[in-house]
Amino acid sequence: MALVDLLEVDKQFESQIIFQGINFHIDEYERIVIVGRNGSGKSTLMKIVSGDIEPDAGKRIVRQGLKIEMLAQQPVFEAGLTVRDAIENELTEIQEAKKRYEELSTLLAEDFENKALLEEHAQLTAFLDFHNAWNLDDKIERILKEFDLKAYEDRPVNLLSGGEQRRVALASLLLKKPDILLLDEPTNHLDVYMVEFLEELLLKEKFTLLLISHDRYFIDRIATRTVEIDDHKLRSFKGGYESYLQQKEALLHAMHKEHENLLKLLKAEEEWLRRGVKARLKRNEGRKKRVLEMREQAKKNPAMIRKIKLELEREKHHFNREDGVSRKKVLFEIEHLEKR
Repeated sequence: MALVDLLEVDKQFESQIIFQGINFHIDEYERIVIVGRNGSGKSTLMKIVSGDIEPDAGKRIVRQGLKIEMLAQQPVFEAGLTVRDAIENELTEIQEAKKRYEELSTLLAEDFENKALLEEHAQLTAFLDFHNAWNLDDKIERILKEFDLKAYEDRPVNLLSGGEQRRVALASLLLKKPDILLLDEPTNHLDVYMVEFLEELLLKEKFTLLLISHDRYFIDRIATRTVEIDDHKLRSFKGGYESYLQQKEALLHAMHKEHENLLKLLKAEEEWLRRGVKARLKRNEGRKKRVLEMREQAKKNPAMIRKIKLELEREKHHFNREDGVSRKKVLFEIEHLEKR
């Protein structure tokens, strides 16, 4: 069973239609990236998944007890709260679970056949395993260091820059590890080395992700599935950005081929109509109807093919670092700079 299922979902804001009858699911350990032009509904899809926005029609089905967290574009912190406290405050459930686990271990040493204690102990073990929380203090120290926050750990978060505050929020979510993590442009405000650390952590800890990103290399490294929003519908492609482009190219090629075959068949059928005797035509009303349908489809196909071509061009242009240069080799780049 999927962690989240959206079934026949509609959504619109006033007169603007966003989704019409979409179906979408997230399975455990999937890492899904959403792509589409600005205003197509990427953030809206995220908020429907998180439960922050209700669909106008259709169903949102969520596994019982599921925890979904989203990285805010502009996180808000309590005034005076330090960086370390902001992170540790988000880990209360994990810390309490560790404390209870230690208590149970002591109790079981004296009453090792107590079924209730054994069951609770097993549940806590699974919880701590999922969050990889056995060395939580070491993880906190590493993430502070890797996100360049160690020097600010005793400083109030609200006095940091917007980018630093967002790194604090991201660090908290990564340590908290919800069942599904929603990330909108997570590589913003991260340098090359921070991005590589983020990739390593997301893969090693087996996060279930739904994300929006224009960093093609990050997507290729992370995504197991790419979901495109277009014309109020969703299309799903296996893999990351490069795989997505290849599959769209293949789709375009298949549509070209199908259109060519349709034109050949239509030419043959129309020739049959021109040569057909009146009596035979009366007995083949169904065939005549199919010819009319083929004519309509032949009119629509070129527009559909042009549309897919434009989508491909837009996606290639929209994603950054499209020249294929490895991020490890480029730390700083300026193009077309002029100075007068």
